[in-house]
Amino acid sequence: MKSKNLKKAIAMILAVMTVLALTACGGGSSSGSGDAEEGGGKLAAIQDAGKIVVCTDAAWAPFEYIGEGGEPTGIDIEIAQAIADELGVELEVKNIAFDTIPAALSGGDADLALACITITDERKEEMAFTDPYTTVQQYMVVPADSEIKTMEELGGKAVGTHLGTTGDFLMSDENSTGVLKDNNVENKQYKALPDAALAMKSGELQAIVCDSVLAENLVKANGDAFKCFPVAYADGHEADTEEIGAAMAKGDDEFTAKVNEIVQKLKDDGKIDEWFVQHSEEASKL
Repeated sequence: MKSKNLKKAIAMILAVMTVLALTACGGGSSSGSGDAEEGGGKLAAIQDAGKIVVCTDAAWAPFEYIGEGGEPTGIDIEIAQAIADELGVELEVKNIAFDTIPAALSGGDADLALACITITDERKEEMAFTDPYTTVQQYMVVPADSEIKTMEELGGKAVGTHLGTTGDFLMSDENSTGVLKDNNVENKQYKALPDAALAMKSGELQAIVCDSVLAENLVKANGDAFKCFPVAYADGHEADTEEIGAAMAKGDDEFTAKVNEIVQKLKDDGKIDEWFVQHSEEASKL
């Protein structure tokens, strides 16, 4: 009797252990690692939520700016909407300060960033990028009657830049270790380029340094008040060309590849070029 009872007890214990093992390995669908193995991650989360959250800084016309309806619009917003449409979800746009974008992505407050972001080695340490969808160059915007032609001629002057941008970094580098070192140049950082344009009209600034497309839009939007040209140096060379891409948090190759696929198709189909023409015209009227 005792022996029979012992055998029954052992059999019950083995059965329970088998069930537990199957549960641990097979999975509960709530397991994070199980989801990832079965096609989870950012794409699945976006489709489950029914929306993609894209952050931008709507002060970079024509890439992104506040339109007549009071909402962000522009080339990058068109790209964001096309990505949402391709994924079959709604688009939510968050308008935030440019220098807070990496934290918004890494912290999960946004799925994607489209804000005329130059792809740099430093930024690649914080974010993943698509292939570039356009290129720009650093330009100098000056009053129409200005005789300034080179970076070296900014000595002793006040120059406006957009905080956290490659134009801002360029001026900071030239001031600290470059051709403007010890030349008493003031790099005045702004949250929005239109504010810098107003400051130059009032005589507070003698130049603005920013991306080429933005510079051309500033000139167009301000009539005959300004002119612009590539940042040049006394030895004859110009600022390097920069590549612009969409950014996302690092670590989800599937999501990065999918966004890259959509953006590349928009580029190949000529849609991005169309939006450049459209929004350059519309932004200049605001």
